[in-house]
Amino acid sequence: MNVIAIDFTGIYENEGFTFLTGDKSSRLVLNEDTFYASFKDVTGTNCICDDYACEEIKKRLRELDINKYKVRFFDSGNYHYMSKLLIDLMCEDNNDKFDEFDIIMFDHHPDMKWTSYGDILSCGSWVLNALKDHEEIGRVYIIGADEKLISEVVQENPEYAKRVAFLHDIDELEKYEITNVYLSIDKDVISDSELATNWDQGNMSIERLRHCLDELKKRFSDRILAVDVCGECMPDDERLFTDIGITASNAVNSMIIDSF
Repeated sequence: MNVIAIDFTGIYENEGFTFLTGDKSSRLVLNEDTFYASFKDVTGTNCICDDYACEEIKKRLRELDINKYKVRFFDSGNYHYMSKLLIDLMCEDNNDKFDEFDIIMFDHHPDMKWTSYGDILSCGSWVLNALKDHEEIGRVYIIGADEKLISEVVQENPEYAKRVAFLHDIDELEKYEITNVYLSIDKDVISDSELATNWDQGNMSIERLRHCLDELKKRFSDRILAVDVCGECMPDDERLFTDIGITASNAVNSMIIDSF
């Protein structure tokens, strides 16, 4: 299975994605089918993705033939909008592979808040952007979001009520008829006692996330279209070289790769 790590901040240079030096497609030692791409030189990317950044990132992703990579890592939660860009390119390259798909998302934040700039793409709005732009999305299932944030976005976005479901646990998916799955994981769903990210965090344990991923793999198997992962901590975070920093992050990233 092919895996790619897309680096915006340099965080993966410190982590277990140990890079071989060489050309632009330097491979990761972690797995012979895993590749590294540096987007550190792209401006206008931190939290909000401006028009230039959107076009430049999509251009580079096309050049990387991004849809051949099933598992995609892309830095901290500041870049969760990458899920929207990756969905854009997946739908662009659909070729009748699917008529509809659902998003299953693990995240402490619903990512359903428009910015003060309108519908500009951001890490906090990407779910709304995706729903607005893609009729192919049946429903978004968000697991582990903060109750207060859920209440806010439900009131602010009643037009999407039928297309978004907030779940407390993976078992609640049983009552829904789900087709193909796009899986998005923000590691801030994990408790800050086990893992450091750069956002406020939920209370899910790493072991519980492992169980959820195993269940999803068992139920949906080859109907999982892609898996994306964010939620690294920042390279200058004082917790980086503690047990909940690089060590825990490497373990979670490896767990996700092993699951899929």
